[in-house]
Amino acid sequence: MKKSDINQYGLKPVPDPKGNSTGKAAGKAISRVVITIVSLFFATLFIIGIFMFSYIMSLRGEEIDIDLHSLNLDYTSFIYVNDESGNPVEYKSLYGGESNRIWVDYQDIPQYMKDAMVAIEDKRFWEHNGVDWWRTLGAASNLLSSGGSFGGSTITQQLIKNLTGESDVSISRKLKEIFRAENLEKKYTKEEILECYLNVVNFGSGCKGVQAAANLYFGKDIKDCSLAECAAIAGITQNPYAYSPMNFPDQNKERQQIVLSEMYNQEKITKEEYDQAMSESENMNFVFQEATETGADDTINNWYIDTMIQDVVSDLQSELGYTKEDAQNMIYYGGLKIYSAMDSSAQEMAENAVANDRNLNSDPDMQCGVYMMDYSGRVLAIVGSSDEKEGNMWFNYATDAKRQPGSSFKPIAAYAPAIDKGIINYSSIVQDEPIPNYFDDGTAGPNNYDHQFRGPVTVQYALQQSYNPPAVRVYQQLGPQNAYNFLTQKLGFTSLVGGGVDDSNLGVAIGGVHEGVTVKEMTAAFQIFGNGGQYNEPYTYYYVEDHDGNVILDNRDNISTQAIKSSTATIMQKLLTTVVTQGTGTGAGVTGWQIYGKTGTTDIDDNSYFVGGSPYAVIGVWTGYQNPSRLRNTNASKSVFQSLMGAYLNTKQLKQFTTDSSVTSAVYCTQSGNLAGPGCPTATGWYERSNMPSECTQHQNTNTTSSRSEEEEESSSSNTSSSESSSSSSSSSSSSSSSSSASSSSSSSAA
Repeated sequence: MKKSDINQYGLKPVPDPKGNSTGKAAGKAISRVVITIVSLFFATLFIIGIFMFSYIMSLRGEEIDIDLHSLNLDYTSFIYVNDESGNPVEYKSLYGGESNRIWVDYQDIPQYMKDAMVAIEDKRFWEHNGVDWWRTLGAASNLLSSGGSFGGSTITQQLIKNLTGESDVSISRKLKEIFRAENLEKKYTKEEILECYLNVVNFGSGCKGVQAAANLYFGKDIKDCSLAECAAIAGITQNPYAYSPMNFPDQNKERQQIVLSEMYNQEKITKEEYDQAMSESENMNFVFQEATETGADDTINNWYIDTMIQDVVSDLQSELGYTKEDAQNMIYYGGLKIYSAMDSSAQEMAENAVANDRNLNSDPDMQCGVYMMDYSGRVLAIVGSSDEKEGNMWFNYATDAKRQPGSSFKPIAAYAPAIDKGIINYSSIVQDEPIPNYFDDGTAGPNNYDHQFRGPVTVQYALQQSYNPPAVRVYQQLGPQNAYNFLTQKLGFTSLVGGGVDDSNLGVAIGGVHEGVTVKEMTAAFQIFGNGGQYNEPYTYYYVEDHDGNVILDNRDNISTQAIKSSTATIMQKLLTTVVTQGTGTGAGVTGWQIYGKTGTTDIDDNSYFVGGSPYAVIGVWTGYQNPSRLRNTNASKSVFQSLMGAYLNTKQLKQFTTDSSVTSAVYCTQSGNLAGPGCPTATGWYERSNMPSECTQHQNTNTTSSRSEEEEESSSSNTSSSESSSSSSSSSSSSSSSSSASSSSSSSAA
């Protein structure tokens, strides 16, 4: 038997004696390759290490060329506004030089203030040599593991960052900062560094330094501040906007108590001092008194300037990669020149319209937000509250508050996109009847404001009278997801994105959005009805220059997007004009001018909107309460709109909206919605020439040439529809289904 035959019966093949030398040779070759690779790896690491070590050693001598004893504190930023001729003129400075800072010597700063700042910002300040290596290593680990910001800065490092203005997020800058901090502490005492820090840091609401903060928040000098007051000031620096007691007193209180706890845990105060300060914290008395020592008369920005500053900060972050803190420092320290888009006259008109409105004045608790822009995207005026503005960066009801828009959402959520897709036209017939299974309990809905239904009505009449079921039916035909895409992708509604499926349900048709929308978003959306269907992102500044005159942000080439066809815009403008002349928007018109608009009141009357436009501008107005409750007067939004738009148009030459060339007027039958034939009750509508309705044949055999026209019906019912009154249905019983029911957050629309 052959050897190969024997092998097939064994568990293992019989090895060939001649193959031993081949296997050993292969093993040696592999070993040599592995050794070579490992050697190259460690050699490469060694070379890289040499370069890194050399680079780091080259930074050992890094210093900042600044004398803490004679600081030239950064640069003043300026805001420019165009005059009547369109030329930019200086409007105000943003706390440049000493206008936002009152220097206070170290001996005049109370020990409580020094200890509070050290306790919360750098508890090992008195022990380290400028760098807290434990915190630095922890921050580096966080950077490598999560990609977050570096952090871990000591008071000395923060001071250097504030003084140099260097804000790029890089390891190189961090290394320079570390060595600069070590070298700075070789030149100056801890006391000198802490003194400078306490006079430079941002303490919110325009305050730079502890003296300005004490003046503003407590109406006293820092040397007279109590432990609790010092802790409140110290707690602001981590996030000057969010922890400013002027903006968010509750958040400041939480931060203040954290500071006090740190002071106690670090044995900087006794238990008795801690308890007394915590007791004072529960009833903190902020006076928000502007410091008179600065000599500045315009330290309080108007609502527009506040918003513009926030926009610049946001754009510095999104376009240039700044952190929020560094962007804010650029505003107040960077010597920027900001060319504002504000219309000073319009801003004054807006403030007067709110201040002098009799409806608002009759209810001191009612709040108001106003946003005004032209059709290029330029924001003309902003008012964020009906209260007198006594500080900076207050909560703004025009840009910050998300409130349910009610029926003012119908034109943009249902009617405009449906007309644009050819689903409906000006006079299409829709049923004003409850929709089966509208609510998640199986009941029909929604109701109208008067709890009555009219059966078949035209789109024009349904929108004019603000009936709810027709809007929902049109929305169903359009498709909830199509509506959601239109709102978020074409009209810039970012407040809906977080709602996801919740904001693509039937309730959206009548304003039942999950979190609410802002007046800014509503105003920007309505511009498409007055400018040929184009959407322009609102902007509050034209451009921004840095200290050297380089343009770093620019809105002058604002790009328009075509949200709807120009023909659709014309048809919608005609439809919404009837809302103002004959429907729920009566009282918002301006004599002699074409005005379009839409009212919006939620089902329990806790929010009231009016959004509309003229050939020159579009304005959005919201009225309501800080804590939502039933409004005692739902007409304030219309009256503020009418007052502001009227004052603004008094300065303009009369002009009309442009009618798209593809749109024509035609007489239609108010019963069938088709083009009128013999014997039809008639009204005039507006249609795309390529998509005209067919002729009505319902009345050809009637003897009368015309029955009561729709205009006559509208006139007789205008008294009951001109004000927004009660709810159409309860929001709490609606469902989050996107196909057959309304949102659980959906507030149905009153009018």
